[in-house]
Amino acid sequence: MLRLVTTRAARHAARAVAPACNVAFQRGYAESGDIVKDVFLNQQKQFRALLDATKDLEVPVNGDRAAIKAYAEKRKAIMQKLGIMTTEERIAATLASGVEPGQSAREYLAFAAAQRSAMGLEDVSGLGKALDEALAAVEKAAGKPLMMDDAAGMKAFYAKVESAVAGAGLDGDLATESMVTDAENEIKHLKAELAKNK
Repeated sequence: MLRLVTTRAARHAARAVAPACNVAFQRGYAESGDIVKDVFLNQQKQFRALLDATKDLEVPVNGDRAAIKAYAEKRKAIMQKLGIMTTEERIAATLASGVEPGQSAREYLAFAAAQRSAMGLEDVSGLGKALDEALAAVEKAAGKPLMMDDAAGMKAFYAKVESAVAGAGLDGDLATESMVTDAENEIKHLKAELAKNK
């Protein structure tokens, strides 16, 4: 999960993306007027739909990584069909929500770091420091702070970000890896519960 959050933060910082926060949900919330109640009811509805849809999905309690990956992919397909965001999609939406007009890259990196901290994740890969160094180098070359709407500056920063991501060993299919890791953790928890109830 940390690898996914870190690389998503890095790549979102390097791409000047417009905020894209679940417009469909926002429309729905505006109708009743109580956003907290609407969020709770929507999550309950999605959770119950997921439980119903996955009741026949066999959990590979004693499976190997390939079996767990197959399980995770089936579960992801069900979630997509139900319109439930995956971990990666939630992270992407959170990071996209932090982009504001007239924002500097440094402000965005601070936002991304705060989100990572709020999730209780440490930057064990050191990518946060590498991003700060890459940003400092781009800003030093430009002689001014890097703004998110500076296409040329962001392109130069993005090249440094990709290099830092690869250098930290965080490239590859992190979405699938994260999905499988989530499934492994779910199965580990399930095994512990089953052991308690023997």
